[in-house]
Amino acid sequence: MRARWGTPPVVVLGLAAVYVLAGKLGLLLAFVHASATAVWPPTGIALAAFLLLGYRVWPGIFLGAFLVNLTTAGSVATTLGIATGNTLEGLAGAYLVNRFAHGAHAFDRPQDVFKFAVLAALACMTVSPFIGVTSLALGGYADWAEYGRVWLTWWLGDAGGALIVAPVLLLWGQDPRARWTLAQVKEAGLLLVTLLLVGLAVFGGVLPITIETYPLGFLCIPVLVWTAFRFGPRETATAMLLLAGIAIWGTLSGFGPFVRETQNESLLLLQSFMGVTAIMALALAAGAVEQRRAEAARTREAADTRAILDMALDAVIGMDEHGVITNWNPRAEVIFGWSKSPLCGVTGRSFPWSSQSFP
Repeated sequence: MRARWGTPPVVVLGLAAVYVLAGKLGLLLAFVHASATAVWPPTGIALAAFLLLGYRVWPGIFLGAFLVNLTTAGSVATTLGIATGNTLEGLAGAYLVNRFAHGAHAFDRPQDVFKFAVLAALACMTVSPFIGVTSLALGGYADWAEYGRVWLTWWLGDAGGALIVAPVLLLWGQDPRARWTLAQVKEAGLLLVTLLLVGLAVFGGVLPITIETYPLGFLCIPVLVWTAFRFGPRETATAMLLLAGIAIWGTLSGFGPFVRETQNESLLLLQSFMGVTAIMALALAAGAVEQRRAEAARTREAADTRAILDMALDAVIGMDEHGVITNWNPRAEVIFGWSKSPLCGVTGRSFPWSSQSFP
C-alpha cells in the first residue's frame, strides 16, 4: 500500500500541498475569525493520511498546517501552536481508530463506524480548537470574550472534515476500482441524477418554500439510504460529500432549511445536520454490507455441507424439528432405493420404514 503512494519525501510534500490548497478553500468561509471556519476539509485529509500511510507522514500535515496559518493571521508562534494542534489532533484520532475501530477498515461494521465518530470525529477534534484558539488568544489575535464562539466553529469544522471528507479518502484509497456491472452503472447514474435533483430542491431554492421550519433536509435521507443498501460505504460516503458540497453552496446563497441571520450560524447548523446524517448513513451502509457478507458465508457453508453429504459413504437423512425430511443424500437413495425428490418435504412418520428392506 505505501509503495504505491511513492517515497516518503514525495508523500510529505504532496500532503503539504494538498493540505494548503484545501485549507485555503476552507478559510474562504471563515466568518468569525480568520483562522476558524465551519468547513475544514484538511482535518479529513490528515486523518485519512495517517490511517492509510501511517504516522510517519506527520511532517507533511504539520508543514501544510503551518503554511496555511502563516499566510492567514497571527504570528510565527501562534502559527506553530495551530500547526501543532492540527497535527496532534490527526495523530490522536488515527491512533484511537487503529486501537479501537479497526483502523482504515472502520467502515466495515456499524459498531466501528460509531467508534470512529465518537473517538476521531468528536473527541479528538477538540485538540486543535483548544490549542489553536488558546494560542491566538494568548498572542492577542483573538478576543477572549469570543473564545467559545470561535472554539465551537473550529470544532464543528474539524468534526465535519473527519465525518465527511475522511471516509471518502479512506474508502477510495483502499479500493479505487469500481467493480460495477452494467446494471449497477445505470443505477449509479440514476442515483447521481436523483441526488443532484434532491440536493438542488432542498438547498438550491428550487422548491417554492421559504419557511425555515420545514424539515426539508430530511428529503436527502432516502437517497442516502438507497445508496447504502444498493452499493456500500464507499459510494455512500461519496454521495454524502457531494450532498455536503451542494448544501454548503445553497446555504451560503441563502437557500435551504438552515439559513439563519449570519452565514456562520447557518453553516454551524448545516454541519451539525450533515455530521449526524453521515454517521447514520455510513453505519447503515456498513450494516448492509455486513449482512451481505453473512448471507454469502451461510451460502458457502450450505454448499460445503451439501458437498460433504453427497460424497458420504453412509446414508444421511436430514429432518427438521417437525420430522419433515429436508435432505436425502445419494447414498441414502442407493441404500433405501428411494430417490430424493419425492421424499423431501414428507414427514418421516409417513415413510414405510418397517416394510423397507435394506441391501
